[in-house]
Amino acid sequence: MSQLSDTGRQQTTAARRTVPYETPLPEDTLRRVSNLITLAFGILNGLIGLRFLLKLMASNPANPFAVLIDALTFPFLWMFQGLTRTPSFEGITVEFFDLIAIAVYYLLGWIIVRLMWILFAKRQ
Repeated sequence: MSQLSDTGRQQTTAARRTVPYETPLPEDTLRRVSNLITLAFGILNGLIGLRFLLKLMASNPANPFAVLIDALTFPFLWMFQGLTRTPSFEGITVEFFDLIAIAVYYLLGWIIVRLMWILFAKRQ
């Protein structure tokens, strides 16, 4: 492609090329993926919060629902166990590490969503 310069001579200009590895996602797709990640971390935080409340109310640890909640949340809480004291009195257990895990997973979900928008949003 050629253009006339201010001196009247023709100059060739290279056509703009897009970088092949730069593929920004459409905003709709990015919003949907962000919402799915937010939902997943919200469900996880809800389950951990439910576990905290069940322990706080001295629920029956042999109950199938309590067993299910413990089984679902254990893989996400094992690294937090032993972080703080776990006071208990007459069956009531206060697991402060559950509250710390909720804060950490909320922050982790927020960071992942923000990074996705920074890395994959179309630039204007």
